[in-house]
Amino acid sequence: MDIHEIRPGMICHTADGSGYVLEVDVNNQLVLLQREDETIPFQVHISELLEETD
Repeated sequence: MDIHEIRPGMICHTADGSGYVLEVDVNNQLVLLQREDETIPFQVHISELLEETD
């Protein structure tokens, strides 16, 4: 997935679970995610995001 395809409000999936995108840091290729059941957001590198399969 390309960093430019990721937008706030999207749902992204990682090996540790899914979360809503809060912010995208294009320069450092980092994504700030918020899980529905947690109050503290977490940050992942673009390489940690899983591709969705149809």
